[in-house]
This record gives sequence, C-alpha cells and structure tokens, in this order.
Amino acid sequence: MSIEQFNQHQQDTNSRVDSLAKAIFVLSGGALSISIGIFTNNRAIPELSQIVLKAAWYSLTISTISLVFMLFTIIRRDYLFGEQWRDQLDGKIECAKDNNPLTDSVIWIFALLGLFGFLFGYAGLAYVATSVLGRV
Repeated sequence: MSIEQFNQHQQDTNSRVDSLAKAIFVLSGGALSISIGIFTNNRAIPELSQIVLKAAWYSLTISTISLVFMLFTIIRRDYLFGEQWRDQLDGKIECAKDNNPLTDSVIWIFALLGLFGFLFGYAGLAYVATSVLGRV
C-alpha cells in the first residue's frame, strides 16, 4: 500500500467522522428544540414519560457535548502532530511521534458516549411522543 492510498483512507475516515458528528449535532439540536417547545407546554404528560423525557434531554445534551470534545481532541491531536512534522522537516527532531494511545482512547470514549447518548435520547423522545399520542 502506498502512502497516497493510506492518506486517502485517513482523509475518507475523517470525512465520515465529521459527517456523522454533524448529523448527530443537527438531529440532537433539532430534537431538543422541538421537544422542549412541545412538551413544556403540555402538562398532561404521565410521570414516567416526564422522567424519560428529562433523561432524553440530558442524553441529547451529553451527546452534543461529548461530540464537541471528541472533535476538539481530534483537532488538538492533529495540530500537535503537524507541529512535530514541521519540526521534523526543519531538522529540529529526528522523527514525529505516533499518536498517543491515551489520546486515541479519549477520542473513542467521547465518540461512544456521544453515539449512545444520541441513541438513548432519540429513542426516549420517540417513547414519550408515542406515549403522549396514545393518551390523546
């Protein structure tokens, strides 16, 4: 495999991560905005549904925050690697270091927290919406 193929693969992967994060941002933000507007005006929500609704809102918020931290960590990692690469090209260091496994683990933790928070929150909103509609 050539370095060009590897770089293209990495660029494709980064593009997919970016697309998924943007989709979750849009869906989470929209779902939060719409559901807050609808459900705060509806006082006839059963107590269990209110609990699920609050948990869903928190999950969607945590999802968004986690993905922001994930993207920030990726940007930070790539910036630091770029600076090492520049130092290598300038002859200041012999070789740029590989990614820190701890940084990669942090990225995965934020990514999984964001994904599962989104899935739980979105499913929670669907549950509450259907439970409220069933009572109408």
